[in-house]
Amino acid sequence: MKKIVQLVLTMLLASCGNQTSNIEVKDPTIKIDKEEVKYTLLDDTHLDEKDANDEMFNPENVLSNDSSLKDKTFYWLGSSVTYGHESEGFSMSEYVSSLTGAKCFKDAESGTTLLCDNANIKSGEKSYTSRLTNSEIFNKETKIDGFICQISTNDCTPGNNSKRGVVSEDYENFDLKTTLGGVEYIISYVHKTWNCPIYFYSGAYFKDGKDKTKRENNNPPGSNYASLVSDVKQIAIKWNKKTDYQVRIIDLYHDVDFNNAASESYYNWAMKDPIHPKKAGYLQWWSPYFVKALEK
Repeated sequence: MKKIVQLVLTMLLASCGNQTSNIEVKDPTIKIDKEEVKYTLLDDTHLDEKDANDEMFNPENVLSNDSSLKDKTFYWLGSSVTYGHESEGFSMSEYVSSLTGAKCFKDAESGTTLLCDNANIKSGEKSYTSRLTNSEIFNKETKIDGFICQISTNDCTPGNNSKRGVVSEDYENFDLKTTLGGVEYIISYVHKTWNCPIYFYSGAYFKDGKDKTKRENNNPPGSNYASLVSDVKQIAIKWNKKTDYQVRIIDLYHDVDFNNAASESYYNWAMKDPIHPKKAGYLQWWSPYFVKALEK
């Protein structure tokens, strides 16, 4: 009888420690119908008369709309796309704030990675996980409504793609020298620190350079990035099985309606390259999608 009691207690303690559920977790991707997104402008009006980085597209010139995001606080972590590498430092962070009245703070460094292998400064002390742990921008005592993290294309270059890693079997030990280990660490750290919903977002669709299309990129290949986005979804499914965790995916890469919303002429005008938008691209194309995703 004593052995039976001990066995029951052991099982209960294990269950409490893992806080997992056997309930099947649905796709963590935030689904958005094309009718739901109110793009500010996706036509050819300014293509001949204005540069997509003209000051008319600056965040301070954007009028805010009624939104449930007003006065909510979001932290953004990422690399060049979150920073606004080809848009004078403006990205969704600033535009979502201007469009909705939300309070957005970002810690973004171009060229950095989710993996932290100390091979160089951008994959070491400036990696996502290092900056998150040591950030002077993110107040650990502030209550926030969401943490938004970029799925970095820098982790998908031929040199870094081999460091992808695997999804860990537990919820405590992560190999930070791998991309997926970094993703899991961020989820664990954010939840323990702020206990808020966590969003990972991808960039827009691009093909491998060998496809010879207008939306092509050689470094990294689109196939590498597509598989990384899928891996992050699997991690989200794993963590959503734990009590209180809310991990969601804003998947621009695989959203056909989102990518088709931009004509080829608009795309070539609003994007510096297949990865980096200019100001107008952020304001008119990407940010309205993010507003709807976060409102949902």
